[in-house]
Amino acid sequence: MKYSIGIFTTITLIAAFAFSGCDRQSDSMERAETSAIEANRDLEIAKTEVEAEYRIFKTENENQLTRHNRTIEEIKREIDNEPDRDVRAGLETRLEEHKENHRELKRDMENYEVSGRDNWEDFKDSFSDRMDDLGNSLNDFFSSSGNISSTNNR
Repeated sequence: MKYSIGIFTTITLIAAFAFSGCDRQSDSMERAETSAIEANRDLEIAKTEVEAEYRIFKTENENQLTRHNRTIEEIKREIDNEPDRDVRAGLETRLEEHKENHRELKRDMENYEVSGRDNWEDFKDSFSDRMDDLGNSLNDFFSSSGNISSTNNR
């Protein structure tokens, strides 16, 4: 009888340790699942915030692109009035470069896909710099030209 009580006690202790170990693993699994769910939720919230920022940024820059397009059309009209063919050809070549930059900016804005905060910040900074460069180039189009006739100087 003593022998059977010892065996029973040993088996009970082993079972208790086994079940308590399983319980700890199950708690760890639940915590890991909860952490994963929270991380996914945080990621979705961040993505939604970036998408909202992108929509605002896109609207603002589409308006700026429209203003740049008007400026390009005004420059084109002034170039068309240039009497010197060589000067006009040079100006048209420079204007075509600006028009290509304008098309690239528009295309980049339309094709951007929101992926993450870091990528968004890089895109936004790069795009803003390029947009500013185009705007400055268009505003200084005639004043920075060394080979322009005196009728078009501003």
